Amino acid sequence: MKQQMQGNVVTAKRGNWVKYTASVVDQGLLSGLNFLIGLALIRFATKETYGLYSQLFGVGLLITTLLDSLIGSALTTLSARLPTVERAVFVARAARIQWAASAVLAVISGLGVGVAAVALELSATPVVLGLSFSAFIFALGCREYCRTALFIESHPEAVVKLDFVFVLVSVVGASSFLLLDHIEVSQIFLLLALSNGIAALLFSLVLWRGAGPGLTWKTYQGDATQLWELSRWAVLGCVLSWLGNNSYLYFAGGIAGVAALADLNAARLLLIPIVIVGMGWERMAQPAMGRMIAGSEVVKLRSFVRKSVLVLEVFTIGYVAVLLMAFPWLSVHVFGVKYGNLSTLMLLWGGYFAFNGARKVGTVLLTSYGSFRVMFWQGVVSLVILIIATLGLTPAFGVMGALVAMIIAEIWTLLVTYVYMLPRAKAQQLSLE
Repeated sequence: MKQQMQGNVVTAKRGNWVKYTASVVDQGLLSGLNFLIGLALIRFATKETYGLYSQLFGVGLLITTLLDSLIGSALTTLSARLPTVERAVFVARAARIQWAASAVLAVISGLGVGVAAVALELSATPVVLGLSFSAFIFALGCREYCRTALFIESHPEAVVKLDFVFVLVSVVGASSFLLLDHIEVSQIFLLLALSNGIAALLFSLVLWRGAGPGLTWKTYQGDATQLWELSRWAVLGCVLSWLGNNSYLYFAGGIAGVAALADLNAARLLLIPIVIVGMGWERMAQPAMGRMIAGSEVVKLRSFVRKSVLVLEVFTIGYVAVLLMAFPWLSVHVFGVKYGNLSTLMLLWGGYFAFNGARKVGTVLLTSYGSFRVMFWQGVVSLVILIIATLGLTPAFGVMGALVAMIIAEIWTLLVTYVYMLPRAKAQQLSLE
């Protein structure tokens, strides 16, 4: 009996590592595509084009995060407590809520981008830019929900296949850009809309059928109510989180200029592997933490958190050290003459990601506990700190000041998460058991 139990533990651990590896490979595909797009823009486009693409892609991240907090995170938390069959049906029904929300946000964001293009007198055609961005947002929302649904069912291998199709179509389509005299932002978003849509199509059909027949408006209203009870604070919190992680795109662009923003993003580009590992861990960890909390596996959860922080920090520090040693070669063969000495910016990005990785573990754990309301208020204070630091440092130190401000806000959030919020969430969980 003892040998059988030990065998089960080994098998479970091996299964977790396989899932984590698949999740990291998946993030590698996605971040690799972002890296190629960034590299292509660095080499073949103007700094202004790269800066505009970065700002619009940041808006896309906001909308994706908004959809995830509105539906995805709450769905992951709720589904961890449901039986297998009931969970699958619930996830399939919630897909229709996601599609409707994606369509609404796609229209709003497309109109917003078109109006901004006119107001700011951008070189891009407003109607074409707005329509391409709208199509991108809707298709992205569909594919992201497919990914969420597959992670909930613990099928990261299927997520890899889904995203491989997305990356393959994107790369094949992007090869046509080599025939053009210059690259426009609207062309990139049209291509990404097509590749997202093709990748999401098959599994979206599966989700449509999986919801079952005879569904009424009342059924969807009930599902939306359940999700909203958890997500109402998460929605506001996600906006604050996005502002904390991406406000540099707009502060730096507005204060230091779009060209300076291109330098900041170029320095961040080679740190994409850190993002890959962190996001791969997050996708795998949230459902796993939810199951541990639901099963009252306190010791297992504590060990999981400690090992996660250790792995993320060791990888971040080691990778940044290697990158800095290789920087002279990278400066000549990757960045070229348009981009100056980026080593200081790269080092600051490394510091930011080191604190961000440790904070991310605590944030995902708080999400698994369902502590959305207190996370919202934490986000409010963090954003205030970030804005004050950014406005104080960026005018004097440029993009480096914007990065230092982000680090200051990240350190504060990290301390509050581990010193106050997590002990409080654990105590509340124990009182409910």
